[in-house]
Amino acid sequence: MNDMTILPNIEEAMEDARNGKLSPYWQNDLYRECHRQKLSDEEQQALSELERILSETPQWSSEEELHHDMANIGGRVWYCHYWEEHYSMVQLTEDCSGKFTVAYVLDSDVTPEVRKAAAQHAQQQLAECMQEWDVPLMKSAIPEKDKYEYLDEAASHLMQVLNDPEHITG
Repeated sequence: MNDMTILPNIEEAMEDARNGKLSPYWQNDLYRECHRQKLSDEEQQALSELERILSETPQWSSEEELHHDMANIGGRVWYCHYWEEHYSMVQLTEDCSGKFTVAYVLDSDVTPEVRKAAAQHAQQQLAECMQEWDVPLMKSAIPEKDKYEYLDEAASHLMQVLNDPEHITG
């Protein structure tokens, strides 16, 4: 008997999927979780039902989900990118109090070349955004923090992190 059932996770995903709100990022996260263990018959049946729902109901994108979630808390998405071909994401958000947060995951199950290409792609997009925002890239090292006071500080830290994709976990 499997003590660590993922049935509640699959059932929660089914509910989100029925509402068109199971983004590709969370679909991939659940599938990775399911493939790491042997599923019970009940879990396998629930996963099949989830796949049926997904085949019949269009789902929102990972970007739409993040924009929705941030708007609900009075925040803003400054930059985000999700890869559907692997488990990776990069985002820069601002909360309702004006503090900035960065988040990133580069899939550890893909080749170092894929990770490096993903990091470079995100850096190019972020550099374009920083130009649009008229925010300079800070040259000094920016330490990792939970929240940043300034957009240029948060964006510069994210650029620095992406310079070293082999040390980004996920």
